Amino acid sequence: MLGFYLLTKGGDWLSDHCSNLASSLGVPSVVIGLTIVSIATSAPELFTSIAALRNNSTGMILGNVIGSNIANIGLILGISLLIKPIDTKDVIPRSQIFLLLALTLFFSICLFIRGSSGIGWIIGSILLAYILAYLFFITLGAMGSSTSPPSKKEEKDPCFAVSLSLLMILLATVSLWVGSDALVFGAKNFALSAGIPEELIGFTLIAIGTSLPELAASLALLKKGESGMLLGNVLGSNMFNIGLVGGVAGILGPIRSYTPHPWIDYLFMILLTAFFCFWLRGSKIQKKEGYILLMTYLAATLATWMLNG
Repeated sequence: MLGFYLLTKGGDWLSDHCSNLASSLGVPSVVIGLTIVSIATSAPELFTSIAALRNNSTGMILGNVIGSNIANIGLILGISLLIKPIDTKDVIPRSQIFLLLALTLFFSICLFIRGSSGIGWIIGSILLAYILAYLFFITLGAMGSSTSPPSKKEEKDPCFAVSLSLLMILLATVSLWVGSDALVFGAKNFALSAGIPEELIGFTLIAIGTSLPELAASLALLKKGESGMLLGNVLGSNMFNIGLVGGVAGILGPIRSYTPHPWIDYLFMILLTAFFCFWLRGSKIQKKEGYILLMTYLAATLATWMLNG
């Protein structure tokens, strides 16, 4: 109960103060979703992966990264679409869509080619450099993309408004992280006592648990009509999961897969990413697309449990 409460409140705080920050800085809300919200909601994946490295559970890291990306699109966006259709026209720049697809393909191909050798510090450094360059250029672009002048209230003390928003975003991130950690802790101990392989734990229980902040934030954003920030959060979170979490883990690792058929997970991650990128081309995503995403997510979960369990 505590975990669910912290996730719910954290999602509300994150959506409220990210919207305030976008207004204070005069930048599009989607930019905030692609950067600050994405980094904040990807924090559980990063902390979980570092903890897994310390405990020599590298298989759990890949399951966490891949499973989280599959859950972000299949589960989180799927549930969001069942609640309310989302208009994607002029929301996400085509360059951002291409960057996500390219990063996902590169990551999957590296995993497939490297096989049991896994991802080491060279590929990890490339992934980390990719995401840092992405963050630099999107921030640079946001500096010249003011959407509206600040209000008179904000002009009196804009630094205070920005500082307050950043402080509340930090508190919301902590709330989301603690809430997800509380839920994952019990689920992980139960799965381990049942003798379930750690990569399957990472793909399902840990991935879903660490994706709960994205779900809480997405539902709160959807309720407030911030569809641009919601889509930016899903896209940005998937990029940070691969580039930041995968990159850091690869540098500190290596990280590798220990399941007999890991390519199944790679294919489903590519498939769901392709669906997401295709639907972002400007049309309105309806409830039927939400059902497709949820069914694909369930198929991915069943396939990995049946063939890799």
